[in-house]
Amino acid sequence: MTDKKKLNGLMAGFILGGLAGGIIALLYAPKSGKHLREDIRGRTNELIDEGRKKANDTWSAAREKAESTFESANDFLNTGVEKVARKAEKIKEALRPEHNALYEEV
Repeated sequence: MTDKKKLNGLMAGFILGGLAGGIIALLYAPKSGKHLREDIRGRTNELIDEGRKKANDTWSAAREKAESTFESANDFLNTGVEKVARKAEKIKEALRPEHNALYEEV
């Protein structure tokens, strides 16, 4: 019988403590639930907008870097092709007299 009284007393203590804590929390709450939810919603929307802006900025920077790299590679390739074409022309001109001489002999 003493165990049952202890258990009932413990349960009553938990219930009364919970009620007292709830009342104190409501009395000292800085805002009502509606206002608090509005603040949370507003801050969440701000964070989402900031995240989208940062994602767009990052994507734009990556795109610009990729375009710059592509242009540099294209310029490098074109310069290389031009160098090869000039060297090939020089070789062709250097071999032209021998080529003509070879055909004259035949």
